[in-house]
Amino acid sequence: PFCFWFGSSDAHRSYAKGSGLKKGKTLEQAEVPGFLPDREEIRSDLLDYAFEVERFDDDCGRMLTALEEIGELHNTLVIITSDNGMPFPRAKANCYEFGIHMPLAIQWPREFPGGRRLSDLVSFVDLTATIYEATGCSAPDAFPVVGRSLVTGLKSDRTGNLNEDRQQIL
Repeated sequence: PFCFWFGSSDAHRSYAKGSGLKKGKTLEQAEVPGFLPDREEIRSDLLDYAFEVERFDDDCGRMLTALEEIGELHNTLVIITSDNGMPFPRAKANCYEFGIHMPLAIQWPREFPGGRRLSDLVSFVDLTATIYEATGCSAPDAFPVVGRSLVTGLKSDRTGNLNEDRQQIL
């Protein structure tokens, strides 16, 4: 199996002010969460953030294409996520939905059926457990796995919430 890791600084607060508008987005396209004031400055900032997310998506698409071109896509466990919520008040670094609900996409065409949406609660520690199980490796005794592997759910063809006994994550 092939392992590929990509880390991006896109969608972090260092993005250029007005970049969303410069790329052709309009203020009317911004979806302002109810906890933020609906003002032009906020809408523009949300468009800048959206532009950064789209650039990250484009980068991921190019990387998946590169893996396909070298014949490794079906042999590669791909995990795509962010490291925190969006960089706005009541979001990043806060335990509200916009601070803890992050994107997560996993594919391994050789092993998992695709085109499904699962709604289980997942924590980053589960990714470690998933990678260990998927690769057949064991965690070192000094660092035992504390998360739950997602492999069983990813190998199933079911959708929705597959692990109903998990009602919370910490």
